[in-house]
Amino acid sequence: MLSKLILSTALLSSTASGFVMMPNQAVMARMMAQRFATPSSSTSSTSLSKADLEGKEFQLEELEDKEESETELWLNSDGSVTIGQSNGPRVASCKGDWHLIETATQEDKPFRMRLVRTYEYGTHSGSNQVGEISYDVKREFWGNIEMVGDSISVSGTMHGLDDRDQIDCDLGFFTIIDAAASEGIEGVKSVAP
Repeated sequence: MLSKLILSTALLSSTASGFVMMPNQAVMARMMAQRFATPSSSTSSTSLSKADLEGKEFQLEELEDKEESETELWLNSDGSVTIGQSNGPRVASCKGDWHLIETATQEDKPFRMRLVRTYEYGTHSGSNQVGEISYDVKREFWGNIEMVGDSISVSGTMHGLDDRDQIDCDLGFFTIIDAAASEGIEGVKSVAP
């Protein structure tokens, strides 16, 4: 909500010459980094362990380019990830894993999660049809774990591989919020239809 207010204010601000200022990508990235990474006065960085995250329902908020999505998420005790409903693109299937780097500092972003989502589109119903298209999107999430009030929060950056140059790229920002503690919501573990 705050980021939308900041963005709205930036879009409506005018220069001395009367032109409307549009924030560039660097400005938007700084605004989103502040939204997802700035600790508030009610934030505590006490040490949390893997056991504090296991089996809980979380809400994953992702911001990549201009796209925002929210997805139900469970971090399972065996290191796997289960996703539930999402307001993002429809996922055919998802595989994921997570872990903590025990020796990492906050600067190293000790929380790591990898999701590989499979998307399927199209149908093959005639000779002029392209047919079914299936592709995978792999994202890695590197973040810090904190207590925000009574809720566990993980926030950081999303990473992906640049296929052309074969290098790791920062693609956006994410936050994982303890859904049960913050919203009182109990979801159902299943891949979104």
